This record gives sequence, structure tokens and C-alpha cells, in this order.
Amino acid sequence: MRSYTFKKSISTILISSIMLTSFFTSVSAAEGKVIDVKKDSEVQATVKKDYRQKPTKEMWTQVWGDEFNDGQIDSSKWTFDLTNGHSVGLPGWGNNELQYYTNRVENVREEDGNLVIEARKEEYEGFGYTSARIKTKGLFSKKYGKFEIRASAPTGKGYWPAIWMLPEKNVYGGWAASGEIDIMEGWGSRPHTIAGTIHYGQEWPNNGYSGAEYEFTDGSTIEDFHTYAVEWEPGEIRWYVDGELYSVKNDWYSQSPGQPANNAYPAPFDEEFHLIMNLAVGGNFDGNPEADTMFPKSMKIDYVRVYELTGREYREPVPPTIEKEAYLPGAKLPQEDGNLIYNNRFTEDVEGDAGMGIPRTAHWALFEEYGTSNNAKVSIEDIDGDPFLKVDIKDAGGQVYSVQPQAIVSLAKGRFYKLTFDAKAEDVRKMIVKVTGGESVGYASYSPSLVAHVTEEVQRYEIPFQMKSASDNAARVEFNLGTDSKTTWIGNARLQEVEDIPFNDDVLKTPLADGNHLYNGSFDIGEADGMSYWHLVHNGKAVPSSSVDSEKRELTIDIGKPGKKVEDIQLVQRGILISKDDRYNVSFKVTSSHDNKVKVKIANKDGEAYASEEVKLSKGEQMVTLPFEKLSDDSNAQFILELGHAKGTIKLDNMRLARKFSQNNS
Repeated sequence: MRSYTFKKSISTILISSIMLTSFFTSVSAAEGKVIDVKKDSEVQATVKKDYRQKPTKEMWTQVWGDEFNDGQIDSSKWTFDLTNGHSVGLPGWGNNELQYYTNRVENVREEDGNLVIEARKEEYEGFGYTSARIKTKGLFSKKYGKFEIRASAPTGKGYWPAIWMLPEKNVYGGWAASGEIDIMEGWGSRPHTIAGTIHYGQEWPNNGYSGAEYEFTDGSTIEDFHTYAVEWEPGEIRWYVDGELYSVKNDWYSQSPGQPANNAYPAPFDEEFHLIMNLAVGGNFDGNPEADTMFPKSMKIDYVRVYELTGREYREPVPPTIEKEAYLPGAKLPQEDGNLIYNNRFTEDVEGDAGMGIPRTAHWALFEEYGTSNNAKVSIEDIDGDPFLKVDIKDAGGQVYSVQPQAIVSLAKGRFYKLTFDAKAEDVRKMIVKVTGGESVGYASYSPSLVAHVTEEVQRYEIPFQMKSASDNAARVEFNLGTDSKTTWIGNARLQEVEDIPFNDDVLKTPLADGNHLYNGSFDIGEADGMSYWHLVHNGKAVPSSSVDSEKRELTIDIGKPGKKVEDIQLVQRGILISKDDRYNVSFKVTSSHDNKVKVKIANKDGEAYASEEVKLSKGEQMVTLPFEKLSDDSNAQFILELGHAKGTIKLDNMRLARKFSQNNS
């Protein structure tokens, strides 16, 4: 159930895609052999466990539940969402729903061994329908396990029964960056079918989803009692109906606002979620009730049971690998220059292809929210010798997709792509760009969304991604221009296939929104190993190893053999922006197994220090804060923590390099 809650003057703006297996280059140094531990397969080898191995004891053990047998809703287990959503700032619950939720006995009660959620057609608090939404938030939540519910649901146009889960704490951001798991959703007008879905990605409207439908083969409907279940493990969620497995998902991502990369896999599905059960009326999912829709009708829940996995260990979360598939017959194959966007210079007319309604726009389309041709006017205009699509917007509409030029392209599953395009506007505005499917696939997102900050100057933007859905000959590159009527120009659009998308640890780093000049200082974004943007390097004689605890998200460095010099072992981050006019603080949390000495350096790209500070570590946990000043203007500096003289184990977290204050203000 959906519950919606730098600018760069150089020419390329890059948005990180779902983090993939990366390739790393060796690190050069002024002297000695330097080894990047990220390339050391002996240290970083991943042990894949067979999660279908024979159980050693009972596979699942119940740890929570409700049988609804005592005639009274248990207030220690359940609470309610009330109103039509305006109580939490979401009128219509973000889906144009028609019902007003109550906790009245008329709408929700225990009866004959069932929890009954009854939707009624009645005038109440200014709304024409009432129903109920019951949840365990604040009372029970769980990370991983089996969630099993036996239930029946009403049929009839406009009914929307749902059994689903939301995060107890939105640690990764608002919906759907922190995720949603739909155990069962039903269409009242499609009584033989249910769906199981996950929602993830960035905050709405830049979110994505993936799911599957299940059709009852025995002639039954959702009005019959069925057992719906998900088995949720690290890096995998499985959906069942009456014990039959019908969907397995292990591919998702999460990117929090202001972050340079995705949260480390398997985020967002690595936090506690609570359970929700409701019966909505009307809205986007099944449409509104019709004259022959019968009221009242009820959703009935026989039991809710939650289990812990006890027959074996939970599986290890391993990001999935997707094999490359061939393009479908009839696909628009790459052109001679490799571009999958046909007519990117707006010169072609094709019989039977109306394009955007003007000449020279074949292979493109223009979507306008209200189904008229009055929202936007498109034309072709040259800018510095390159033809651009000019979009003059009369009515920007209320959604980002209200005005949407589209390039129609073909994609094949498993293949890697890079989308680039140029754009400018009459004044500063935002434009959301992504690659999606059409109506037949529920407008599924094929790429992350790029929030392009468009200015009066032409800039180039870039989105790399892997096509992880089924191959699609009618995919669309969407340039979403709704909600802002500023005239916009789009040109030089290219979508080309690339071999892979290596993670760029050493990208030039503008400071994050919180002022931190270090990326992934909490070891929780980027690749699944938690080490993105960081390098642990040594001279070949010292023996360190690194790992990131998937629960605590702290970096552990084990010094198997120390070096002769303090610089023989280094934790390094490159591409850092510093200024000679600013003063900085370096801070981090550290736990040392011994009394140790380490050194912190800010250096140029060749390792020559602008400044350094020695730190004496006492055994145990401590916070370290160090001042740094009199540096230099450098957009490609290095942060270096030297550990060559350390012994035992060093644990690090909350690494920060932040501007203290300007000397001009001191």
C-alpha cells in the first residue's frame, strides 16, 4: 500500500546508480610496493551460504502473533491510523482514497475468531465511506523472519485490501527510501488475483518498485480464506500463497537525501518493519466504487503469526548478478554511433509516427497530464549549432510528470547503459529524468532518478544504470518538466550500452549537505562491503585487513603485522576539496584494542602533507577531534590515517572533515 509521504560549472553531473560489482585500480606511492586491500581476494572473499540447506531443527519458530479469539482487540499489539490521512498530512493517504478510517466497532472488531475490518458506505466526518487501518507501529516490529496471515477480502470495484509493512524508523529517509513490503494487495475488481510488491529507491517521486501477481488456479477468489506469507532474509524476500512460492526478490536499492551514493546493500530492507492491515475504498489502485459495488463488506483476518528462522542461519546478503540477455525481436538496436535514442538531433519524420505532434520529432512522444495539447508547446531551436527541443509550458500541472517529453528506446535485461543529455532553462529549475517502462508494466523504473538542477547555461547530465527488469522494446527516457512552467531546452541526448559501471571511489568530492568533506564516513553507503570511497593500503610487508560490521556499520582494521614506518599502513580517501582560507576539524570515533599511536594527514594527490597530527589512542573507545589549518587550495586532496605502528584492532566510525570557520570571520 503506497503511503506517500551543486550545481557544477563543469559539464558532467553524475548520479550514482544501484551499486554494482566494481573494479579497482592499484595505488601508486612515492616508495615501496603499495597494495590496495580492496583488491586482495584472500581478505575480501565472500562466503556464500546455501540458505536452502537441510535444517538442523524446526525451520521457523513463532515469536509473535494474534489469533483474534478473545473477542477484544489487544491494545498491547495493535493501534490505529485514523482520518482520511489529513491527520498525518496525507489527504487520501497519498492515493486519492475515499474512506475515513476509524476505530469504531462498526469498522473494526473481533468476531467469531476473526479480526473484521468493515468498509461502509455512509456519511462520516465529511466523507462518503468509512473503514479501518490497524497496525503494530510502536508495539511490535521485526527485522527478518516469516510473516504469515490467513485472511479473506471483499470483491467489488473499488475495494483495496492490503496486508503490508513499513519501517519502524525511516532511517534512510521518507517514503520509499526506507522501503515498503507489500505481503498482499488485492483488487476488488480482479477477484482471482493478488500481488506482492516492494517499494524502494529514493524519496517520492523518485522511488521505484518491483513485484509480481499471483492468480488463484483453483477457481477461488480473494473472498475465500487464503494464507499469505513472506519469508524475509538479508538480501532476499520470498512471497507465498497457501504455501506456494510465487515470487522472489533480491534486487533493490536505497539512496537517502543528500547522499552521493546508495545506502549499502541490502538497505533499505535491513531495518525493523511493523505490520499494517487495512481495507481502503477507491483510489489509484482499483479505482472508485461503481453503482453496483455492494456495501458493507469486510476483510477478515483469521490469524497473524510471525516467526524467527531457527533451522539454519540467515543467508548472507549478496547483491544479485543479472546475466545479459539479447534484445527482443523488433527492438530499436544501437545505431552506427551506438546511440539507442533515435533522432536525437530532431531531423527525422517517419510515416505513421506522429512524434510530438510537430515535424522532425519521430521516435519521440509528448505526454501531457490532462490529455490536451494546450499544456506545452514544443519546437526545435539551434543552440551553438546543435538542435535542441524547446519546451514552452503553459500549464505546468500538479505532478512532475504533467509535462513529459519522452524518447522511445529499446532495452535488454542485464545490460548496462549510460544516458547523457544537455539542458538549459530560462531560469533555474529542477527537471527529473529517468528511464521507465510504459503503462503495460506499471511505469516501472528502469534507472535511478536524476534531479537535474537546470540553469541558464547549457550543462551536461549523466545517469548510468543496469536494466534489471524484463527486456522492453517500448521503454521511455522521461524528461519530467511538470510543476514548473519555465521554458526548457533539451538536446544531444544519448543512450548507449557500456560494458559495466565501475564504482568511482576517487570521484572529486564536493562537501555533503551536512558539511562533511569525507564521503561514507559512517561506512554505510555504496557497495555492500561498506568500504566505498575508502582505500586501505599497505607496503606489502605490513599485513592489515578490513571489514565493515553490517549491523554496527563501523570499520574494523585488523593489524596482522605492523609496519616499520607509520605510513606503511594507510586508510585513504581521495578527491577531497579543501581551501587555504578555511580552518577544519577532523573528528572520528575510534576503539583501539591497545594503546596505539596513529597519524592523521591532509595531503595533496601525491601524498605530500599540507598538515599532519599525531594521535595517541588509549585502549578502549574514544572520540578524537583535531584542528587543521594553513592548508591549500586543492580540489583533489587526500585524507590519510596512518596506522603502520598500530597493533591489534582499530575500529572506526563517524569520520568527518568539516570546515570550522573562515579566517575572515575569526
